[in-house]
Amino acid sequence: MVTGRRLFAAGVVVAVLAAAILGLVAWRTWDGAGGPGLGEEEPIVGTALLEPEGHLFADAVRARVELIVDTTRVDPDSIDLGANFEPYAELQPVKRTRVDNGSVARLRYDYLLGCLTSRCLPKGSGRVELGGVAVNFTRRGAVEPDASTLDWVPLRVAGRIDPNALEQAALRSDLRSLPPPSYTVSPRAVELVALALALLFALGAAVLILRLLPLDRLAERLGARFVDRRSSLEQALALVRESSASGSTDEGRRALERLAVELRRSENPVLAADASRLAWSQDRPVATGVGSLSDEVERLISENGR
Repeated sequence: MVTGRRLFAAGVVVAVLAAAILGLVAWRTWDGAGGPGLGEEEPIVGTALLEPEGHLFADAVRARVELIVDTTRVDPDSIDLGANFEPYAELQPVKRTRVDNGSVARLRYDYLLGCLTSRCLPKGSGRVELGGVAVNFTRRGAVEPDASTLDWVPLRVAGRIDPNALEQAALRSDLRSLPPPSYTVSPRAVELVALALALLFALGAAVLILRLLPLDRLAERLGARFVDRRSSLEQALALVRESSASGSTDEGRRALERLAVELRRSENPVLAADASRLAWSQDRPVATGVGSLSDEVERLISENGR
């Protein structure tokens, strides 16, 4: 009985010593080599993951690329990823992290993807194949870069509405006979009032525009002239009345003298003498005298027909 216990204890001691020796050897190997190696052929190994692999339409999908790089053979800064996510689009910039362990570097690239276009609607089995990931890197001491490719796992997209529910869908409204429309004010009356107001406003705008336009200057440029159909005697009489109303003495004298000239031409020496006397009188021409003379000339014009 005692011998069996001693044998069991000795076995345990031997196992512990063996484990300790193996651990020491492994630690020495790790520390001496500068970290775990990747083998002689492949300086880079990697994986491409999608989470979740099955999702509903318009849900976000997380994509992750992990690379293990032997830094003694490849510079991690020379690595360039070309990820193709069509028809999905990147919702935010890629997040790159790096962890070094001796001569081995672990690179991780995290993407957030989404798709809201019709190309991502579930069709058939809902299987979506994404393009691969091109990993471009340059070996230390090499001139030409190398390339490798990682493949994504297929995605499965499901709709948010059960197809059976779509087949059973029906309109939730019905057609009803509505009464004819009624109006507080007749539409015809509104149209007529609106038309009248529009014409009134257009007329007012035209009047304002005509008052602002230099019509005389425009008529002169267009070659139009105003034709005064009054006789010379009528024009002279109108000039006398205008100067008398304005109160200008000089203009009044000249207007009276012109009236005297026209009266002489029409063989009315008496009225012509009165006009000349008023025009060149020492005092200012009296309004009453000019008024009585104007009345006489106007009666003469009416009797003789101009």
